[in-house]
Amino acid sequence: MLYATRLNSLKARPELYFAPGPIRTPDLLARAARIQGLSSLSLNFPEHFTPATLRETKQTIEALGLSVDSLNVRYPADTFGDGGFTHPDAAVRRSAIDLTCQALDACAELGGNHVIVWPGFDGFDYPFQDSYERMFAHTVDGFAQVAAHNPAMRVGLEYKPWEPRKYSFIGNMGEAMLVVNEVGADNLGVVLDYCHAQMANEHAPKAAALALRHDKLFGVHLNDGYGRQDDGMMVGTASLVTTLELLMLLERSGYPGTIYFDTFPLREDPVRECEWNIRITERLLQLARELAADQSLGHGHDAFNVTRVIERLLFPERVHA
Repeated sequence: MLYATRLNSLKARPELYFAPGPIRTPDLLARAARIQGLSSLSLNFPEHFTPATLRETKQTIEALGLSVDSLNVRYPADTFGDGGFTHPDAAVRRSAIDLTCQALDACAELGGNHVIVWPGFDGFDYPFQDSYERMFAHTVDGFAQVAAHNPAMRVGLEYKPWEPRKYSFIGNMGEAMLVVNEVGADNLGVVLDYCHAQMANEHAPKAAALALRHDKLFGVHLNDGYGRQDDGMMVGTASLVTTLELLMLLERSGYPGTIYFDTFPLREDPVRECEWNIRITERLLQLARELAADQSLGHGHDAFNVTRVIERLLFPERVHA
């Protein structure tokens, strides 16, 4: 399994690693290189670099012995605060599509094959604010154009139920899959963020199963939280058993993608935090593989399946083959 981290997570606790002054992308890349077990990087575009600095960024990454798995598109609020793909102005929608296509080109140049699109400003705040039919049609059209820009690049739609808008237009797995199926492009799929699923009152393993059924789970953002907001806590620290069930489903399905750690360390050492995420995921994946081989688990509508899993977690010495 490949592991990638959110580069902005490494901005926390600057006094541990950085000299006083502005933190630049090369500083964050150097910090990422300290993380044991990290396979790859997931950078933001155009936040972490621009087309003008692409060559320099690529050289820095290669010199550190790292690689780029994916780019995350971040739409600047001053231009896209009222929406990107769903903006009522056709010129702004065109700019959002063009920026996303630039991200595909940059990702290919960096050696990655996946661009993650979180349309954070696509949504609404008040009743009667806009036409839902128009917004959906423009969402489908926007993703269709992006997917067609380079069919060799995967495009992952990352959903979130709210924030920064009161209602995001694509707020749950069902809505994301509706867009993906309407577009019908082989290279368009869904990225599941664990905390976003919690916010949407989804059971993350069930949400993943819907995408896996259609071979459309293109990425998984692992983190943890309590469901009231996008907590971005360390993996397995608030809902360990559900995290384990999600990983078991990934194992059973032969999920070929990357595990992204989309966490928000604030008071924690971000290097140590990411190393925990990698370490606990590795341990849980080992157990998930064992559970995936047990065909009696996850079947039979038996509530005691989960108690067997918990006993295996807490008392492995008592478990008999």
